[in-house]
Amino acid sequence: PLISITLLKLFLHLATNNRLLGYGYFRDEFYYLVCAERLAFGYVDLPPLAPFLLSVNRRLVGDSIFALRLLPAVAGAGTVLLAGLMARRLGGGRFAQALAALAVTIAPVHLVINGFFSPNAFEVLLWTASAYILLLLLQRDSPRLWLWVGVIAGLGLQMKHTMALFGLGMLLGLLLTPTRRYLRSKWLWLGGAIAMLIFLPNLIWQVQHDRLSLEFYAHSNLVKNVPTPPGELMLTQILVLHPLTFPIWLAGLYFLLFAADGRPYRMLGWVYLVILSVLIVGQSSRPDRLAGAYPMLLAPGALVVERAVGQRRMLATVALLVLALGGVVTLPLGVPVLPPETTARYAAMLGVSVQIEQGKTGSLPQHFADRLGWEEMVTTVAEVYHSLPPDERTQATILAVNYGQAGAVDFLGRELGLPRAISGHNNYFLWGPGDASGEVVISIGLSEGDLREFFEDVRWAATAHCDYCLEQERPVYVARRLRFPIQEVWPQVKHYD
Repeated sequence: PLISITLLKLFLHLATNNRLLGYGYFRDEFYYLVCAERLAFGYVDLPPLAPFLLSVNRRLVGDSIFALRLLPAVAGAGTVLLAGLMARRLGGGRFAQALAALAVTIAPVHLVINGFFSPNAFEVLLWTASAYILLLLLQRDSPRLWLWVGVIAGLGLQMKHTMALFGLGMLLGLLLTPTRRYLRSKWLWLGGAIAMLIFLPNLIWQVQHDRLSLEFYAHSNLVKNVPTPPGELMLTQILVLHPLTFPIWLAGLYFLLFAADGRPYRMLGWVYLVILSVLIVGQSSRPDRLAGAYPMLLAPGALVVERAVGQRRMLATVALLVLALGGVVTLPLGVPVLPPETTARYAAMLGVSVQIEQGKTGSLPQHFADRLGWEEMVTTVAEVYHSLPPDERTQATILAVNYGQAGAVDFLGRELGLPRAISGHNNYFLWGPGDASGEVVISIGLSEGDLREFFEDVRWAATAHCDYCLEQERPVYVARRLRFPIQEVWPQVKHYD
């Protein structure tokens, strides 16, 4: 059953990674594609490993939607497999392995994370792989495995800096449990050195660029995340992991923290609690921040359920069937199996409205809404661009308010003859205005009032409409004659979030 469920997870994503129902590229995917064309040892809002993987992926299989999302789908299947293997390592039989794997498979947050290209899909896999290696280390009392923990941690830091949360959880877990004996092991410190060595290129980049990522995280937490009280945060966790999996992962947490035979693995329980505490203190509204910690709870939780079921095979079958049916009910909220209008009605019927970022609410969940309207927007910009007189067209610059719009122009606009876009958003700000003169600027998403502060002449040119997008109206203006040198104005367009 474990292999079958792993393949099911893979199939769910491969079968829906297409345009058949009208969904296109996700907003962030455009940005990552541009980052993959401009490889560096760091970016304002992410380390370099994800763009590097995407660059390799494009060379091998292309940049179609299916090709782009192949690696996240494989990462998701790997996470499911590791959850089942952890259940097996803890002594779980076929039912426990299947239960753990199925619980990860149906979790809406995991379906969303593995449904498009982003560092999150690989972060969850790396957190789960770290937990699996730690489980082996604690079972075998094999300190040499700290070397592999270091390798995975280093790769995790190069994927997302939030891998440091898992590292903090490990450190406090060591200090708070008998596993503190490993602090005297040279292998642990060698593993830490390996992690830092792998992370070093990005660390050097951060120093060279005045620790831009710290500025990004601080500002993003202020203006992007929705302040969330502890009770609401926990309720959101229950919902995004699927309410039917709640008893399983809660049992897993109990096993790790309190059960007699869970004593050797207490450290893993503390890893979860430490990360959860950080999110509570930070009032984080992002349910995906903790997603990577749940496979290591679902595995022991499945073992607890298996022991409770005992030899009653019919009860085990019913449990798996109920979990699977529950997954079918929430499946349309995780992967695009329904058209946008039907998905909007279905989400409304279930009362689903999760606001994870300020200003990001709509009739469709954000992970679906941000896959719509990009072709129409870029086509509208292209029509405006090609309507300009030839002398203006040669010096025209496209200015976008955010990296999604700028990335869409850069990726989709090539075939339409558009120049590269510029933006003040995240790493686009760092890339700068290029050779833009500011004499003629086509703007996307900026208000007329903001443009008039800087340009002598501003005229509305068109509006790109999208019924189910979070930005339903994207105004396009043509602004002429920048009042100041563009290098003086550029610092004012910066926004990190």
